[in-house]
Amino acid sequence: TFKSNEIKTGKRFFLYFEGVGSYATIWLNGKKVGYHAGGRTTFTLDVTSVIKLNKQENLLAVRADHPANIKDLPWVDGGCSTERGFSEGSQPMGIFRPVHLIVTNELRIEPFGVHIWNDNQISEKSAVLNFATTVKNYGTKPKSITVYNQLLNAEGDIEKALPRKITIPAGKEVVINQKTDKIINPKLWSIENPYLYTLKTSIIENGKVIDEIKTPYGIRWISWPIGEQANQKVFLLNGKPVFINGIAEYEHLIGNSHAFSNEQIRSRVMQIKSAGFNSFRDAHQPHNLLYQTYWDELGILSWTQMAAHIWYDTPEFRKNFKSLLVDWVKERRNSPSVVLWGLENESTLPEDFARECTELIRKLDPTASSQRKVTTCNGGKGTDWDVPQNWTGTYGGNPLTYGDDLQKQVLVGEYGAWRTLDLHALDPQIKNPTHTENYMTELMETKVRLADSVKDKTAGHYFWLYSSHDNPGRVQGGEGLRDLDRIGPVNYKGMYTPWEEPTDVYYMFRANFAPKATEPMVYIVSHTWPNRWNTPGVKDNITVYSNCDEVELFNDVNGQSLGKRTKKGIVTHFQWDKPNIQYNVLYAVGYVNGKAVAKDYIILNSLPKSPNFKSLVSNTSITAPADGYNYLYRLNAGGPTY
Repeated sequence: TFKSNEIKTGKRFFLYFEGVGSYATIWLNGKKVGYHAGGRTTFTLDVTSVIKLNKQENLLAVRADHPANIKDLPWVDGGCSTERGFSEGSQPMGIFRPVHLIVTNELRIEPFGVHIWNDNQISEKSAVLNFATTVKNYGTKPKSITVYNQLLNAEGDIEKALPRKITIPAGKEVVINQKTDKIINPKLWSIENPYLYTLKTSIIENGKVIDEIKTPYGIRWISWPIGEQANQKVFLLNGKPVFINGIAEYEHLIGNSHAFSNEQIRSRVMQIKSAGFNSFRDAHQPHNLLYQTYWDELGILSWTQMAAHIWYDTPEFRKNFKSLLVDWVKERRNSPSVVLWGLENESTLPEDFARECTELIRKLDPTASSQRKVTTCNGGKGTDWDVPQNWTGTYGGNPLTYGDDLQKQVLVGEYGAWRTLDLHALDPQIKNPTHTENYMTELMETKVRLADSVKDKTAGHYFWLYSSHDNPGRVQGGEGLRDLDRIGPVNYKGMYTPWEEPTDVYYMFRANFAPKATEPMVYIVSHTWPNRWNTPGVKDNITVYSNCDEVELFNDVNGQSLGKRTKKGIVTHFQWDKPNIQYNVLYAVGYVNGKAVAKDYIILNSLPKSPNFKSLVSNTSITAPADGYNYLYRLNAGGPTY
């Protein structure tokens, strides 16, 4: 229930749903007000005729359905896949994103009704912007208005102002097209400086502003090394080469499904940024729009996607898919971070339908194909580009040819490896039965190093995956070593576990891509391997990931030095061979310009306590119970019998 203190005279009332899956039927005060098929995009309903105002109580009811054998929606679990029960991720169900009450005047700017774009003829010397404003008159009489678009710089100063007087007939929707003259010396949006202008769109009637929207926009142009007009080997942003160091993410968390708070989204965004990635791939459906806001503000390139792993070649399916596609593009086309439209992943769409969808994207976004390519990934025809994947070292193949592979493949949509947390082996080639943690990190380090060696000859690659995710319905299992992880089919390729624990590969990426000046770090490999040795003595080796200039390793807290090592370049690690380990503490200190700036330590099981061990404990009362309480100890909580 909700209440509104608005009065109805001259007002319109809308319910804005950010995401309901898979079929949403909506009633307000007992009257059906709308229906929507598909949960990954937004929808807006006009409820002016049924809403109760003047602080009266309104009853909003939403039924979210996901029946068996869906045949008219793109979804990801079961259905007509050649592998029965195949799933690539999971399906959002229920009301998994926020719902808003929007109050406007009778004439309003339509949802996502402001479109800004520039062609690839701009430069750092001048740029021309195109504006399209969609306005609808919901009233019963024509309205004479002025559409006033003002381009503001980051300081709030007006760069350009474009008024347009127009009369909107009753009940009609009109698109007002405008174009600026040359903007001299525009500030360009880039990874290093994601400069955003603001387009303030105002609707003015009788000298009064009756609607206003502010839309951030970054001026930039891009070029991919494919197509008839391509004459370079690399991806260009504003004419300058950028090697894409990307990562993919499923918008999913065990226990949360697809429902994320703003704080959780920010947490994921900042973890991805902290690992040094400069591009993000939606896997494989449109993410919460807050992600797009962050990519624009942080200067992270975006490969957004709209996929249909399960599809049916029926008129109903095609109609719904295109309807969702229109929403997806309109919601994101103003975003300077978007550099690719991902129509499909491992596509099974018919070529004729893929071509139809590609043409629709081009119609909605004039920069599609000329700048933003429309892609499939690892299969599919009918788009601009079928971006390949490269799983050498995981599903066969030779990972040592990755540099050559990357030059031939131009852009790799996925590279990665299986890994099982807590599973280690002295020989990284051993798989029991899946990859150990150290195999994964060494394989990824090899691929990242080889990619770096050819970064001036190719476009880039995307690591799979930010976070391991469950695959309900998929025939798969046995990867989990810990009892905690044996929860059914999970795609254990994530930089984070399903429980949001960072794995060793996260620190490998940070060591190579996080800036040492502002984010110095050091990590002893591996914190999940405290039982590596049972007795003191000379051991095989110890690896440390760090972005610092030097790292010193100790076998005690600032004591029993095992020596200092110097960084040997990009995508390398620090290594101590044949160290003599006597105590239960490994303690590492990282130095930048000779100054200690980062530290890390591990407590090893089964080895004698180090002489300075007590110095690690700064608060001896931290385990004391609160006054009047005692601890209740529970033994053997978990394990096979549990």
